Amino acid sequence: MKQTMKRSKRQHPLRVMVVGCGRAAAAHFKAIDYFERKNQLVLTAIVDRDQKAIERTLLGRRSGSPTPMAANDFKEVLACQDIDICVIATPPQTHASIGLAALEAGAHLIVEKPLALDRDDAYALCDAARERNLKIAVGLKYRYIPGVQELKKWLNSGFIGDVLYGSVIVRWGHDQAYYDQAPWFGTWEAEGGALMNQSIHALDLMAWLMEGDPVRATAVLARQAHRIEAADLAFGTLELASPQEECMKENSSKFHDQPTPQAQPRLQTRLLNIEGTTSTRPDVNEASFFIRGARGTLRASLADGKPSVVAEDDTGHRYEKKLLLSAVKRHIKREGIGVLKELGHPMTFLYADFIDAIDDDRLPLVTGEDGCAALENVLSLFYAAKEGKTVDLPIPPSFSLSHMKGFFDKRRSSLYD
Repeated sequence: MKQTMKRSKRQHPLRVMVVGCGRAAAAHFKAIDYFERKNQLVLTAIVDRDQKAIERTLLGRRSGSPTPMAANDFKEVLACQDIDICVIATPPQTHASIGLAALEAGAHLIVEKPLALDRDDAYALCDAARERNLKIAVGLKYRYIPGVQELKKWLNSGFIGDVLYGSVIVRWGHDQAYYDQAPWFGTWEAEGGALMNQSIHALDLMAWLMEGDPVRATAVLARQAHRIEAADLAFGTLELASPQEECMKENSSKFHDQPTPQAQPRLQTRLLNIEGTTSTRPDVNEASFFIRGARGTLRASLADGKPSVVAEDDTGHRYEKKLLLSAVKRHIKREGIGVLKELGHPMTFLYADFIDAIDDDRLPLVTGEDGCAALENVLSLFYAAKEGKTVDLPIPPSFSLSHMKGFFDKRRSSLYD
């Protein structure tokens, strides 16, 4: 269990700068507004090179809310404003330079996924934050969906036994117009394609739920339905080494009035399969998750923004309602009954956790190091696809997205080749 320090007694709301006012920032502005109304945050500055994006953001502000400073360069803000939290919602290749400057100025970071596209950049951000005792949260928001933390505790409780394998499917369709809106969309080095951009949330969630360090990877990539450089379809498998501790991490009688299952040694490895694509219909997006244990199953899905969960053991006992109720009670205890309106907005819970992490001087739920691990998992699958075989991990430190350039040159895997 994490040890936390006594909550700090702040005399003012945390001052927030958002860098990037495009589509990725929308969920951040919604969450910030929620905590502005609770006097826990204040939007101090917004930054974008596109003046029209700034104007749209200002027009969208709630009536009566304070007007933030607007700038085209984040360095202008850092030079004249005290910032507590810098939110980075810019293209991934810019995350490191913005983040390092903000950390140097003493700001904590909330960074959109992926943390960076280059491993050296990602680890540099973590090192800089650690040296300054500052915090990084990465926008891998599936972990913040209400009930997910309770599901992880339930898995760890041992009620479905040892985790055998898992499968995740991400069908997040985009048309060609989506990729045509910016020259870096669909490129290897600046975006990473369907696996890096659209599927990293779900892959991170599954790796976190299943636990264990990846030891081998295999993958197949295709570019089928879009005129882009990177892959719009990926199939892959990560082989995870089981943690050495036993199944039972805590007494789980609160989940059901049955005797607590006996601890059993974990298996040596388990498999995590992923399918990720943007080639499906843009108006029908879905992510589905399946984990099989020795004595039960977890199924979950997110379709058109609506989640569904089935958590059951092989005797037919269902647990999901009790788990969700536990999550709702936890959030109401922190935020009050009004938080029920936010249950469909996981970014709100990312901000709630991050505010608490700052006040309690503890780690956030998704740390910079977690962002590095998520990046490593995707790069491992890319490396395996490039090598055309199952590869042992870790992959060579020198491998980067730049090595994926020309991947499809000798492969006819696109309708447009």
